[in-house]
Amino acid sequence: MRLTRTLTVLLTLSLLWLCACAEEDYGAKLAESADAPADYAVTQPAAESGTPAINSVALDEGRAGPPAAVDPSTIKVDARKIIYTAEISLVVDDFAGVPASVSALAKQHGGFVAGSSIRGSDGEPRRGDWTLRIPSARYDAFVNGAEALGQVRSINSDSQEVTAEYIDLEARVRNLTAEEQRLHKHLNENTRSLKDILEVEREIARVRGEAERIEGRLNVLKDLTALSTVTLSVEEIKDFVPPPTEEPGYTTQVARAWSGSIDAVGGFLTSLSLFVVGLTPWLVVIVPAGLIALIVGKRLRRSVRQTKQVRVSAGA
Repeated sequence: MRLTRTLTVLLTLSLLWLCACAEEDYGAKLAESADAPADYAVTQPAAESGTPAINSVALDEGRAGPPAAVDPSTIKVDARKIIYTAEISLVVDDFAGVPASVSALAKQHGGFVAGSSIRGSDGEPRRGDWTLRIPSARYDAFVNGAEALGQVRSINSDSQEVTAEYIDLEARVRNLTAEEQRLHKHLNENTRSLKDILEVEREIARVRGEAERIEGRLNVLKDLTALSTVTLSVEEIKDFVPPPTEEPGYTTQVARAWSGSIDAVGGFLTSLSLFVVGLTPWLVVIVPAGLIALIVGKRLRRSVRQTKQVRVSAGA
């Protein structure tokens, strides 16, 4: 019985000594971790503050701040980011070759047709609308070429410089990428508890989501500045009279007069042919009736002459 008590006491003392050693070793490791520089520190909110009791991952002093403001006047002309747009409305006498001309003009300047809509049918005025994407370097040349496709009714052009926004977004993406890398490093080297791991992973997800949102906007600006957008509308109108300030030249007037005469002759021949075609079914009725009327008329005239001759002979 005494031996059993002795063994129990010795076992208890051994367990207490092992726990003391383990606590000392863990305290030493914590001290080393506190002395070592860390990119992030997991902080607990004070109980006295009115903020919610949620862990927050704070960056150290090396965390990148907001990008500095950019002065567009200090940027080189070639590096500027400008969005060009234009709306062109034209009028033509003949719409037949316009779609092919628009497509060829876009390809000539390195662009493409993003969308098109053509309405109307033969014998009626036709209209076409095109959305064209043209490299910004060829914007002015394309607009000048488009004006030559017909008579200009209206043209509106606009430009919007987004250089400052573009540079700001690039800086934000770089900062968020660096922040995400520091968070991953902190997660791999300094995080021990499950609660800290989950907190850092939530912060990584937030930073990654913000970076993707900004990258999406940046990609939109890249597309809009690399390719200008031109909306072209072409309408077919016969004998269109432009405003006095846009009076067509003598050659254009002669061409329109000749075209008008040809159209008038064509319209007369078309009406005459339609009249003949419409009259053809009635010939089946009119021709036999006319022949019968002619025969009966001849017989009546012959009978009248014979009657007159008889009367003359009787009177003699």
